[in-house]
Amino acid sequence: MRWSGGRIRLSFVIPMLLLEVHGARSHALRRVPLLYVDSKDGLIVVGSNGGSDREPAWCNNLRANRWVTCLVGGRRDRYEVTELTGSLYAEGWRRAVAVYPNYTVYQQRLASRTIPLFCLHKVPVSHNAE
Repeated sequence: MRWSGGRIRLSFVIPMLLLEVHGARSHALRRVPLLYVDSKDGLIVVGSNGGSDREPAWCNNLRANRWVTCLVGGRRDRYEVTELTGSLYAEGWRRAVAVYPNYTVYQQRLASRTIPLFCLHKVPVSHNAE
C-alpha cells in the first residue's frame, strides 16, 4: 500500500487504510494495514485481532497518541483519534458488522474483552495539530 500510494491494496472488496502511528513505548513509527468503516464522523477501525484474547498493539498506540496519519485511497492525511463508547460504540459496531460480518463471530468467541472501536476524524489541512 505504501509503495503504491494506496492504489494497490490487500483487498479490493474490503476498504483498507494504512495507519501510521508511533509506538506507545518505543515511539518508533508503526505502519499497520487495517480494514476501515466509513461513518458520518470519520473512519472507524476495529481492534478485533482476529478474535484473539489479546488486543492488537496498535490499540494501545492509538490510546497513547491523539494524532495519527493514514493513507486512504491514495491520500495521506492527518487524523485525530477517539475511542468509541456508549451509543457511539453501538452505532460504530453496527456499521463495522455490516462491512465485515465475522466481527460478530470474533466477539462471541471472546469472554475476556470487548473489541475496541476507534474513530479517526480527518484534521483540516490548516489545523496545526501537536
